[in-house]
Amino acid sequence: MALYQCLLLGAPSDDQAAAFVATFDECLALFGLQRGRDYTVDRGITDDFSDTTATVAVFFGAEGAEYPEAARLTRLGVPVVPIVSAAARVSVELPAALRSINAMFHDAADTHLRRVVTAALQCLGLLPAQRRVFVSYRREESADVALQLFEALSARRFDVFLDTHSVSVAADFQAALWHRLCDSDVLVMLDTPGYFKSRWTTVEWGRAISKHISMLQLVWPGHTPERESHLATSKKLAEADFNGTRLTPEVLADVALELERVRSVSVALRHSNMVGTLRTAIKDLGGSVEGVGPKRSVILKLPSGNPLVAYPVVGVPTSVDVHDCIDLSDSRAAAVIYDHLGISKEWCRHLDWLASRVGTVKWLRSREADWQLAEIES
Repeated sequence: MALYQCLLLGAPSDDQAAAFVATFDECLALFGLQRGRDYTVDRGITDDFSDTTATVAVFFGAEGAEYPEAARLTRLGVPVVPIVSAAARVSVELPAALRSINAMFHDAADTHLRRVVTAALQCLGLLPAQRRVFVSYRREESADVALQLFEALSARRFDVFLDTHSVSVAADFQAALWHRLCDSDVLVMLDTPGYFKSRWTTVEWGRAISKHISMLQLVWPGHTPERESHLATSKKLAEADFNGTRLTPEVLADVALELERVRSVSVALRHSNMVGTLRTAIKDLGGSVEGVGPKRSVILKLPSGNPLVAYPVVGVPTSVDVHDCIDLSDSRAAAVIYDHLGISKEWCRHLDWLASRVGTVKWLRSREADWQLAEIES
C-alpha cells in the first residue's frame, strides 16, 4: 500500500495537471519516494483509493466546478488546497463546501506550480508548515535589499529571520541568531564584495554548511563569488535588477519562487543526511533499516529484533513532533531524531524537561546516534 495519496479535483487544465504531477514527482524523488510504489496522484477518487492512507487534495477552481467528493473527504478529514484565479473569484470558482477554506491564488509566473505543490507537501507532513528563511548579509553593503526581502517574503507567508527585526529585546543576540539558523530551511546569502570580510557573515555561511542548510546565493552585479558551496543555488544579479539600492518587483517575485524549490531540496537533503547517519549507526550495531513510514518516519530493527519507529525532525524539535511520533509508532518503541548542534541551551533544557514528562518517546541526537541507540538496547 502506498504511503501517500494526492487527488487532483475540480477543473484542472491538462497543462496544470501535467505541471503539478511533474513538480510533485520531482520533490518526492528528493525524499527517495517513487510514484506507484510510495505514492499515487489521481484525478478524483479512483477504485484504488484508501481511506487509511495519508491524503491531500488539490482543488482547481473554475466557474461551475463541482465537488462530488466533499462528503467522503470531509468525513475522512482530508486537507484540501483550493486554487482560484483571484480573490474576487472565490465565490464564483469554488463550490460552497470549500469557500470557508483559505484559498491559494494562481500565480501566472509559477508555471511549474511550485507554490501549490509546496502546500500539498506541507499538508502531507513532508515539508514543515513553517517556511523559515534566514537572511545573511553585510549591513554596510546590502541593508536595503535585506529589509526589502524581509518585507516581501513575509508578505508571501515566509517566516523570515533578519537580525535587526527578529531578536527579542534582552535576548542573547548571538544565541538567538544561531538557534534560528538551525531552524531555517534556506539561508538567503546576499553575496556582496565585502560579504566574507565580515566575521559574522562568514560564520553564518560556515554554520549553514555544517547544518546542511541549502543556500540561495544572490550575487551582486560585477562581483565574482569568493567561495563556492555545493549547497548553494546561485543567482547572478545585473544592474537592471535594481531600482537604486533595492531590487525590482520582478526580481523579488523570481526570488520568492526560487525559494520554494530550494526549500524542498534543503529539507529533503537534511532529512536524507539524518537517515543516512541512522542507517550507518544501526548497521554498525547489528540492526537494520526496515523501511519508511508516513511523515518521513523510518522503521528500524534493533539488534535485539525489536522495532523502533524513528521520527527525524529537520530543524528544532517541538512537542508537536513528539505528538506525531507517538501517533506514528502505533504502540511500538519510538524516538525523535534531531541535530542538537546550535540549538539554544534554553531549548535543550526544555527538550530534556519534555523527555522526562513523556517517557514513551526517546530523544536521539543524530550526531550521537550510535551511542544513544546502544543505550536503548541495554
